[in-house]
Amino acid sequence: MPALAADGVTDLVTCGGLQSAHTAAVAAACAERGITAHLLVRGERPAVPTGYHMLARMFGRVTYVSRSEYAHRQAMFDKHVARVTDAAGPNASQVRAVHEGAAEPLALLGLIRLVDYLSEPATLGRGPCHLVTDCGTGATAIGLALGVALKGLPWQVHGVMLAGTEEYYERQQAELTAAFHAEFGAGKHWSVLLPDGASTSALPLHWRPRVRPRKFGAVLPGDVATCQEVARDTGILLDPIYSLAAWEAATELAGGAEGSVAMLHSGGMMGLFGLAQRFPDQF
Repeated sequence: MPALAADGVTDLVTCGGLQSAHTAAVAAACAERGITAHLLVRGERPAVPTGYHMLARMFGRVTYVSRSEYAHRQAMFDKHVARVTDAAGPNASQVRAVHEGAAEPLALLGLIRLVDYLSEPATLGRGPCHLVTDCGTGATAIGLALGVALKGLPWQVHGVMLAGTEEYYERQQAELTAAFHAEFGAGKHWSVLLPDGASTSALPLHWRPRVRPRKFGAVLPGDVATCQEVARDTGILLDPIYSLAAWEAATELAGGAEGSVAMLHSGGMMGLFGLAQRFPDQF
């Protein structure tokens, strides 16, 4: 966001599902900086907007895209980016597009900055640590691992796979890190050199299956009850789709890992409102 604002961007286009935390976060961040967020949302307009979608509607400009059109995501995305660009007229050069989940090199800079913060003595420090996070596109885990490698920390990042196979996430890792190095490598306005010349594809990153695997978006019996139990016992609010997966993996790791284990809570709580509409009996 700081880079986009510095470039004078006036309009930003991105996409996501109805309860996408990404679209809500992008819209809020854009509004703070005077940038208009154009949000392409998969599916039909709900009778009662709630959760992340309600926030997205408050902060940004929503266009609903049919599921059949959204199935061809790149073509759909390019079509709507062109529409917004054409509408900008003489300001067309100030329009930018961010893909779903912000799985792009520029977004990784914020995650590197997050690692810098987490390594401060008042947070995790610089001792051995296993950092666990849930993964949709995998960009969060990849950015964290890149930050760990760049700072030379004795940390391991564990990405819990939610939306694809291990092959998919390994491909994401290879493509994102290669694109990041090409854009921000030596000789550019940022100088990015990994310690000891290590390849960006050899990051301290481990892709882990969910403790209870399921199709992405599915809620299994007992998930909501587990979230309630954790909330009542710890004051930490989880959701069954995303953060519960990281919590379960971190709990499993804590039983035998050397060093500390930390779960990076990536959000998802507002999605509980949508889930309560789908599964009222579980709440």
